[in-house]
Amino acid sequence: MVNVMPILMLGLVLVGLFDILSNYETNRCEMTWMYEYPEYLPVPLSENVTRSFPRYGLYLYGEGAYARQSKNFKLTGVPVLFIPGNAGSHKQVRSLGSVALKKAQHLRTPFHFNYFSVDLNEELTGMFGAILSEQTEFVHRCILKVLTMYKKVDSPPKSVILVGHSVGGIVARALFTLPDFDPSMVNTIITQATPHQSPVINADQYMADFYNTVNQFWQDGMGSGRLSHVTIASTGGAHRDYLVRAGLTSLKGIVPESNAVSAVTSAIPKVWLSTDHLAIVWCKQLVLATKRSLFDIIDPKTRQVTTDVKHRMQVFRHHFLHHPGSKSFSLTSVQSAIPPGDKWVEVTDEVWEFSETRTEDVTNYMFPIDKELGGRDTFVATTNIVEDSWVYLCQEEGGKRCKEGLDMSSRGQLSPPLYSGHKVVHLHLDSYRSFSHVVVSVPKSSKPVTVQTQFYNGTEKSQELQVPNVMSFAIRSVVEVEVPNNTVFYNISLIGLQEVYHAFTANLVSDCEDNDMTKMHMHIPWFKEDVYSVSQGSGSGKLSLRLQSGKLVDENTNAELRLYLNPKCNYKVQVWVNFAEVLGQLIRFHGIVIPALAVTNILMVLSYQVRTLGRGQPCPSFSEAQTAFCQPYRVAPLVNLFSLLLSYQGARLMYLSLGIPLPDSEVIKAQGSWFRLLPILFYLFASAICRMVSAALFGGVTMIGHCMVWFGKKTADPEEMARKAPHPAALFVISGAFLAVASQFSGALAFALVLALYFGKTCRLYANTITLRNCLNLQNDKKKPGPLADAEDTFHLQYTILYLIWFMSMLYMPSVVFWGKNLNFEYRLPADPALYTAAAMSACFAFLYPLQGCYLRKKRSVVWLSWLVYVSAILACMYSMVALYRTPYFILLAFVVVAFCQRMA
Repeated sequence: MVNVMPILMLGLVLVGLFDILSNYETNRCEMTWMYEYPEYLPVPLSENVTRSFPRYGLYLYGEGAYARQSKNFKLTGVPVLFIPGNAGSHKQVRSLGSVALKKAQHLRTPFHFNYFSVDLNEELTGMFGAILSEQTEFVHRCILKVLTMYKKVDSPPKSVILVGHSVGGIVARALFTLPDFDPSMVNTIITQATPHQSPVINADQYMADFYNTVNQFWQDGMGSGRLSHVTIASTGGAHRDYLVRAGLTSLKGIVPESNAVSAVTSAIPKVWLSTDHLAIVWCKQLVLATKRSLFDIIDPKTRQVTTDVKHRMQVFRHHFLHHPGSKSFSLTSVQSAIPPGDKWVEVTDEVWEFSETRTEDVTNYMFPIDKELGGRDTFVATTNIVEDSWVYLCQEEGGKRCKEGLDMSSRGQLSPPLYSGHKVVHLHLDSYRSFSHVVVSVPKSSKPVTVQTQFYNGTEKSQELQVPNVMSFAIRSVVEVEVPNNTVFYNISLIGLQEVYHAFTANLVSDCEDNDMTKMHMHIPWFKEDVYSVSQGSGSGKLSLRLQSGKLVDENTNAELRLYLNPKCNYKVQVWVNFAEVLGQLIRFHGIVIPALAVTNILMVLSYQVRTLGRGQPCPSFSEAQTAFCQPYRVAPLVNLFSLLLSYQGARLMYLSLGIPLPDSEVIKAQGSWFRLLPILFYLFASAICRMVSAALFGGVTMIGHCMVWFGKKTADPEEMARKAPHPAALFVISGAFLAVASQFSGALAFALVLALYFGKTCRLYANTITLRNCLNLQNDKKKPGPLADAEDTFHLQYTILYLIWFMSMLYMPSVVFWGKNLNFEYRLPADPALYTAAAMSACFAFLYPLQGCYLRKKRSVVWLSWLVYVSAILACMYSMVALYRTPYFILLAFVVVAFCQRMA
């Protein structure tokens, strides 16, 4: 009978992966064009730097006449250094450098930018953290070199702007941890798709230590004021970036809001789109937003970056968070004169619309404020007026007009679509009872002007909506909200949309066939990750409601669905569960836990096989052991119970006093992504994937095993085939050779050699079982196992060990890639995350390689020791879901137990 559960779980995982890789908006990024050929001028470095960092280089970007003028490196601009990320190229600086050059030429500014870029050899820093410290030190040398190139300038720069893509953003922040780094050399950092919170894949100890050091240093530095002069703008790519999810790009908890802004491209004004991991570097909309901010932080007196932190943060908030549509970046309301309009018109309608193809005169429309407390306490206006100042609060001075008013235009916010100039302002009037009117000033214009306004009570134009239960997808439960008539703005508070795996579809339905533009805007209060849906010409529209970052425990706000509508139409909103997106969210946020749970699964199989042999029973195959013993209730309750215990303060303090790292469930909780069913659900996912990978691995073993039988010798002594083992001295020599490879070249290479040798052995074991089964037609006797039983037991046991060795080899594969790529520079891996585990594996090899099932049969001590393998499986689940680099330690613990069983036998 076929077990359908693994097939079902595998199908769910594949649906989730398909959703991640396909369910996102089309790439709406515009290209950044050049009109002259780009050049990357190599900057000469000192002999000491070149000798210390032979793999790396520094380049100056230029094009056309500017490139020709810069070849002598006599520079006078503002230095900017681009740091590429994982497998990134120094040539990715092109878009930023080219746009900055053209903008300076077009605006004829008294300053320009000199863009430098470091060549980090396109190394896999996202998966191999051992080189991050070396890259950081090289970038430090590059900053020193860049600043020395301006010594002959009258007012030389004292700092360099850093722009880091992906892991390059972490390298930029890591500079400050260097003991000889002068923090004053950097005061502005822009990061693009940088995983600040934690690495995407915590593949080695170097990566974990690097992140812990950097983030802890910044937390302490900001608290003590050492880094208070630094400002950072971090951008994430939204749903199109499936390599670095947006929540990881947040600086919350690392850098305070007084020094940092974090935003997702779907929410950044004048961008409003999702970018993939590479497009975020060249996406024109984001490049322009970045360049506008950099131009605005230049001090016109020094022609360098201003040292005023508040000014820089005001600029960043203006361009990345709150853009009122003005050309300046003032975020304060000021008392100013209202434009002297030719007409003053008082409007008493609750809802008012204005639409003209052109306007001949300046007209000021006055809206009286309701003085009754609890009345119409909020004013909303949407418009495409291009003037910076257009909405005011004033006190009528007689004659239905005002001379001065409080300019509230800075409270507005630009709104999509791009290039439409649409903006919206919400004024909560409870704090402005001293004013009598709201004034909207419509300017003289040759272009169409539209304005929609509404006075309303905040409680009347808002509603709480309990979203459907995620499990209601089976019955397609739909909840509806009827929007009141004559409504310009309506707000729906989404109660229950708080887990990262929640995903819903919101459908806006209108009774108008020919409709003006309507908008749906999902606002997330705890992170700038808003998304929009704009419908033009049709009142209907859909918006995917799913989070890009976890909601922390201390957050007491709810996600909101804001609607901007045509008041002449009637609307209703339908919300239902999108099951495919639920699976996509699960894999997007928690797919990283699958490898650790897969190791847990394999270790449980090994534990069951060893225990079965110790009881004198035949060793089950991998699939048989997995079906018999690998149920989630043997693991998940223990993880949840331990997590529950640590939620009590006393137990947590006692645990921390032991100096043991917190289990990974606490790390996931801190990110706002934990839920109690996570270990159970993803254990089932991992189990299904284990079966699939095992089927592929077993297929390779059986194919080569059959080839060995077909092309090998047909006759052999079955007893000799089943029990023959290499001489112990030879095994210790081989182990020594593996250890020498690990110490002199690469530990990952030693793992690859162990894997190759073990794979060949497993194939020969399978060939032995075929020979014994087919050539001699032997039958197993349960009371007295013969050569065939011994051969099958040995094969099943060694196959599981092979599976575990294969996993460790895959985990260390980036080390092999890095080592092979840099053989021209050095033969030995300088910082090897696999060195100690490879040494332990080399020692275990001498005992595991000759292991046979008959050695463990009917041994009570083996039964007891098998439970230690089970304990290692539980520990792998608890401590390796996020810290993937810990899995080899738990695998090696199991190997030591099995090797000890073999020695005792």
